[in-house]
Amino acid sequence: MTNEQVTLDSWVISRLRDRLRRASIIASRTGRPVVLYRHSIEESENSAEEEIATVNEQYVVVQVITHGGFIPPSFQQQFVFTFEQFPDYIMKRSHDLLLRCLDTLDQEIVD
Repeated sequence: MTNEQVTLDSWVISRLRDRLRRASIIASRTGRPVVLYRHSIEESENSAEEEIATVNEQYVVVQVITHGGFIPPSFQQQFVFTFEQFPDYIMKRSHDLLLRCLDTLDQEIVD
C-alpha cells in the first residue's frame, strides 16, 4: 500500500468516525436510530434476508434479519461496534458499503 493510500484511508476513517458521532447526537435527539444502509443478502419470492446497519446513541449495530412470507421476522446475526471500531470493520468488508454509509451520513447531517 502506498503512502498516499494510507493517508486517504486514514482521512476516510476519520471522517466516518466524526459523522458517526454526529449521527449519534441525532439519534439521541429523535429517539430513533439512523439507518446507515440496508443490504439485501438473499431474496426469494416472498421472503428476504438483509443486513441493516444503524447508529444509536452509543454504537453502530449491524443486524442480519430474515423476514417476509410465512417466515416471522428473526435476527440471524447481530454485531455491535463502537464508533472507533466500525470504520475499520466496514473498510475491510466493502468499499461500496463504506461509501453508502458516508453518503447516508452526509444526507442526514446538515452542517
